[in-house]
Amino acid sequence: MNDGAIPVTLLTGFLGSGKTTLLNRLLPQPAMGRCAVVINELGSIGLDHLLVGAMRDDTIALLENGCLCCGVRDGLAETVATLFERRERNEIPPFERLLIETTGLARPGPVISLLLGDEALEGRVRLDGVVATVDAKHGAAQLSRHEESRQQVAVADRLLLTKADLVDDTTLAELEAALAALNPSAPHIAVHDGELDAAQILDILTPRALRPWLRAQPASQPFLRGAATTRHAHPDIASFCISYAEPLPMQALETALTVLLGYHGERILRLKGIANLLGETRPVVLHGVQQWLHEPLRLDAWPDDDRATRLVFIVQGLEASVVEQTIAHFLREAGVDCAASIG
Repeated sequence: MNDGAIPVTLLTGFLGSGKTTLLNRLLPQPAMGRCAVVINELGSIGLDHLLVGAMRDDTIALLENGCLCCGVRDGLAETVATLFERRERNEIPPFERLLIETTGLARPGPVISLLLGDEALEGRVRLDGVVATVDAKHGAAQLSRHEESRQQVAVADRLLLTKADLVDDTTLAELEAALAALNPSAPHIAVHDGELDAAQILDILTPRALRPWLRAQPASQPFLRGAATTRHAHPDIASFCISYAEPLPMQALETALTVLLGYHGERILRLKGIANLLGETRPVVLHGVQQWLHEPLRLDAWPDDDRATRLVFIVQGLEASVVEQTIAHFLREAGVDCAASIG
């Protein structure tokens, strides 16, 4: 387990949802110092008033707080790998985190898989969180019409509601209800004219910040075959949380999750969980996106008093029973027969 990998924050959101305005407000903040920000079109951000000076070429800009801004040239993974190479050659300041802005029509799952599955970046980066901007005025219509928008919202750890001042309370309440149905665990944060404290979207993989998505039922409740998952206003996407009260063997669990992602990765938009593993003294965070199960990460402490393993799946057209049965099979193969709870 590589605990020293650089945390990556993915900033997503549909076209016109305010990502550029948000970045303009975030970049000058001290919390963004020693951060490399990868932007689709560097020139569209309008950084002239924040620049210390240009670097050797026009692909990287350096801000007065030490933040680096880089435009995507030869592909996202290649751009990030080049940043690491230039850092090692001392050509750019030693950044300690990454923030990546996607295009408005990008589905976040393939972007994350492409980045974290790249061989040149193996062990160098880890996913810290996914943040999605949602246009309060047009968000409901976009969710209804566009698969990309639904996936952006469904996999997010934070939902940033932009342009809320342009809608009435009823419209805003209806949108928030739709978002809560599609993603019940992500906090909603109102953003006015792009103003946001950067700390609200960084370091999501901390014990306190993990609490919202650890929504397992009490471990004492038995798993009922066919128990209802969380069905949303958009029934093609569902979420559920499977928990295990007893510590689990790492190899068996990792094999089960790898097989699940290998066979059903197109339908698993995201997997995230915290695990109590045999032989480990600390909780282990697990992340999976589509076909990739990413490097586990040890935390220093549990987010609450519950020591159960809790695995949250956000899926599209995949039944919870398939997931539970696959994990149970590999646990039995390892000589472990423990009851699961689903919620």
